[in-house]
Amino acid sequence: MAPNATRPWGSQPAYDQVPTEDHFEEATSEKTRYTTVTVEPWNGSSSGSSCADADAEADAGFSSGREKRRFAGTSLPSSGLAGAVFALPILALRITYLCWLVATRPVYRILDFHGSNNSSSSSSGGGGGSGSGAFTMAIPGSSSWPGTYEKLGAFQVLVPSFLQPMDPNAPVKKMHSTAWLDGMRGIASFFVVCTHISVVWFNWHIHNGYGINEHEHWLIQLPFLRLAISGPPHVATFFIISGYALSYKPIKLSRMGRFTEANDAIASSAFRRWPRLFFMPMVISFIVALMTWLDLFATRGWGGVAIPSRSPPRVGTLFGQIGHWIPSIIALTDPFSKNMDRGGRDPYDKYQWTLPVEFECSMMLFLCQLCFNRLRPRARLVFMLGLATFCLKYIYWQYFLFLMGMILCELQFEFASGSKTPGPGSAVLPTSSSASSSSSSSAFAGPLGVAAAMVSRVRRLMAHYHLAIGITTFIACLYVMSTPEAIRGAVGTPGFITMIQMVPQHHQKSGKTDYFWVPIGASLAVFTVDRTPALQRLFTNRFAQYMGSISYSLYLVHGTVIFSVGHWLVRHTVSWTGMSTQLHYAFGLALCAVPLWMTLIFCADLAARTLDKWSLSMGRRLYDYLSVPDAKPDAPVPRTN
Repeated sequence: MAPNATRPWGSQPAYDQVPTEDHFEEATSEKTRYTTVTVEPWNGSSSGSSCADADAEADAGFSSGREKRRFAGTSLPSSGLAGAVFALPILALRITYLCWLVATRPVYRILDFHGSNNSSSSSSGGGGGSGSGAFTMAIPGSSSWPGTYEKLGAFQVLVPSFLQPMDPNAPVKKMHSTAWLDGMRGIASFFVVCTHISVVWFNWHIHNGYGINEHEHWLIQLPFLRLAISGPPHVATFFIISGYALSYKPIKLSRMGRFTEANDAIASSAFRRWPRLFFMPMVISFIVALMTWLDLFATRGWGGVAIPSRSPPRVGTLFGQIGHWIPSIIALTDPFSKNMDRGGRDPYDKYQWTLPVEFECSMMLFLCQLCFNRLRPRARLVFMLGLATFCLKYIYWQYFLFLMGMILCELQFEFASGSKTPGPGSAVLPTSSSASSSSSSSAFAGPLGVAAAMVSRVRRLMAHYHLAIGITTFIACLYVMSTPEAIRGAVGTPGFITMIQMVPQHHQKSGKTDYFWVPIGASLAVFTVDRTPALQRLFTNRFAQYMGSISYSLYLVHGTVIFSVGHWLVRHTVSWTGMSTQLHYAFGLALCAVPLWMTLIFCADLAARTLDKWSLSMGRRLYDYLSVPDAKPDAPVPRTN
């Protein structure tokens, strides 16, 4: 149902076409059949667009857009049938029991909290209170979780990290000074997932600029609010944080004069970068291929939303599906390919388009670190600023963001070293003789003395109003990051028209106006938070830190979960609540959001504790095992031309 010109904007639906009962019957019955298509080996030359049904069919290998459905190639191997029959009931019971424990654990924690308060108050002065916290409660059954957790055995890995018992006597880890980077990365990943959920729940209209026409007046389109469903600002934040984190140790060692150790750190990071980025995506992509063969993705969407469905190409046999997966993962993880757009053409998850970009930019950053390692800090900063300016001017936006991460890291150490000198607040009050000498020197200096006095005055004002300046600057940066995309009417959005006109001509002629203001705004936002400790509290709380710990795994699994479990959930919850009004539709989405986010967090937490931890450990151990320590020759090696 298209928006009507006579309808007020407040009643404009977030979807264009209401699915009929036939659509829901098809969605229910389509899983009783299996899809088998004949697919050529993927060679990375297909289109990366996935916003239309035609592109999805082309990626799936449909020559005529019609599906061929049959029951071939879907039976289990006969050799494993007996084992599956005996194992499935036991597995189902244990998983059901685990789900019950996970669901009831928050209630136990609340009861344990009150029980501990009551027990401690009743035993005050008697010495009988225990300091073991949540696991020694007087409420019957409330303290049984640690014992139950131990009985889970191999299934302990399925318990999320925030539900696992902790030792109350374990020392509390001190938060690092740059812990806010992890929190900012976690918040950015949260909003990236919200962005991709929105394309399954709503149409493209909510992503347009506010007020570009009489129909575009959604609250979510307003500045600041639109950041919840806008992906580019958060991807830019990812890249800046990556550049910052990869530069922290080398720059710190270089500033300490430990240049050899800095070079070793750069070499270790460069060696471990490929395993860090691609080991976990390889395993997850293989699981997605198996899910595709088992027909767990919806192949038929519902009308009115931005991306109705997304199903990887399915081959009839298991070996055929694996044979299709192998060339696709090779193309994604190719370390020598110069096609940084190859991730967006991956048939199993197009949201992994940032991985090749991350790898290429990381290699560039390591090269810059090696080149400028022994330079003076300020000379290194000048060179990096020059490279960043060049990249911004000629639209190497991804390199610009990584270089800005290194520059912000350098500035952090520069300001830290400058703060060790006595500031205006710690200066000794001048005596009469010193005052007279300073007045004579300032009179002799003339304009230079006046300029120095003005600079000192500005510094004192900035120190006094540091928090207000930081908050104001951060809000301004968020506004700049809220700039709509060009294809979403940025040039006609009130409040951004002048900004778009200020974009350099080179960007406008190249059709890449989106790559000017958003990278600048994201860079200044990270710099502002770095220089404002009060703003860092937004990203050092428990929620932000936890999201940061699972941010990479959440980024890798969310696309698969959204278009498999999430697609099934939203179709059924909306069918229960109906879509006759916006309230009914919103209630259906709310019913879908709770189990969807629970599934996302569970899968991301599991991947972070297993695959991500394993890839980090394996890369580090492999480098330590293969590397050779420095030798100490008796005589210096002669130089050769």
